Order: sequence, then C-alpha cells, then structure tokens
Amino acid sequence: MTLPRSRGLRIIWTVAFGSLALAFPVYSYLAFHSGVDRPFIADAMVVQVTAAYFLGIFAAFLPIPSLRTWTRFQRLQAVVLPFVICSYTTHLSWELGWLILHKAIAGARDAVWAYPWWNYIDGGDLRYLHAEPNFLMIEVLSVINACVGVTGLVLLFRSTFNDYRGTLLVMSTAVTHTVLTWYYYGTEIIAGFPSINTDSVMDLGVKFILLNGPWLIAPWLVLGWGYAMLKKQFAAS
Repeated sequence: MTLPRSRGLRIIWTVAFGSLALAFPVYSYLAFHSGVDRPFIADAMVVQVTAAYFLGIFAAFLPIPSLRTWTRFQRLQAVVLPFVICSYTTHLSWELGWLILHKAIAGARDAVWAYPWWNYIDGGDLRYLHAEPNFLMIEVLSVINACVGVTGLVLLFRSTFNDYRGTLLVMSTAVTHTVLTWYYYGTEIIAGFPSINTDSVMDLGVKFILLNGPWLIAPWLVLGWGYAMLKKQFAAS
C-alpha cells in the first residue's frame, strides 16, 4: 500500500519539515547573537513552527496537480503518516528532552542549549517551567505513546502495510493523543489559565491553541485511516 510519487507533495514536505528542524538551531542562535528582543524571536519561531506543522501534516489535502489521480484513501494516508512520524519525533526529542532535563532547563534561561524549551516557556506555557506531577505524567505518557507508535510503524513498513498489528498500535496512539491533548487544554482552561497570558493573542491563540491544534484534528483522521486499513488487511488475509 505504498503511495504514488508526487514531486509537489515531496517539495512541500521538505520545505515544511525542513524548516521545522532548522528552526531550533537558527532561532536559538538569533536569541543570543542577533540583538533582537527574545519575545519577538519567540513569537517568530512559534509562527513558523505552527505553519510548518499544519502545512507539512495536511499537505496531501491541498489541490496539488500531481495528486489529482490519488484516491481519498491515498490522500488520507499521506496525511496520517506525516502526522504520526512528526508526532512521535516530537515526543521522543523535545518532550523526552524536557522530561530528562526539566530541572536544569528551569534554571538555564540564558543558556543557548535550553532555548528550544525556553522559547515556548517565554509567553507560551509556564507549566513547562513549574513542573507539577500531573503535568509531568502527561509528558511521560506522551513518550510511552510514541514508543508504542514507533513499534506500530516498524511493523507496518516491514510488512509493506500488511500487518494489522501495526495498524492497531498506531490507532491506539491516536486515542491516547486525543485524551492527553484534551487533558492538556482542559486542565488549563478549567483552572482559569494560570499558566497562559490570555491578554496576548500570540500567547493564547497561537502558542497555546494553534500550535497544539494538529493533535486535536489529526488523531481522528488516524482512526478513520486505521479502520479503512484494517478492512483492506483482513480482506487480503
């Protein structure tokens, strides 16, 4: 169940996810060597990262000429795979790094190595600065979820997408993503936004809502894709 080639889609993926990977070292350098205010740099980075997430993940839904002959299922799979790969990578890099180093990060606001996290803490979400046990557990579960998902992807790619166990594992991570994301949003909203600057459109609208938005939308697409994939896999067995 490999996808047909699409030069246009690959270009968009390269630009979106390439800019996402480069954002961390580039903005870390600018924060300490450009003379520009850190809040401005933090805002610029979060806008770029948010745009990269949405563009890269949902690119297959765009009216790209080379995708005109693709089926709905092929387009859906071309959205699901970038989402889960991007999501698992985020969990196993940025979030795992924060889990391991959160105490050191809290005391290293002026250290270049800690800026990838401080960029989000500065006006984003102070829960990453004052790590409470329940918030730590969200991140622990996210990392575990990524390990489950990576296992599922390995099974799928090794079997050329014929192993239903891989599909079920990836689908299970979508359920966990949905629960953890709503918990992440809900606890902050119910508490009255103690960790978010609600007077700032950038802090509330972009850093808190939009940046995490793909994890509200894409898991449902994963479940829909998984259901269709299971039907194909069981029909072929």
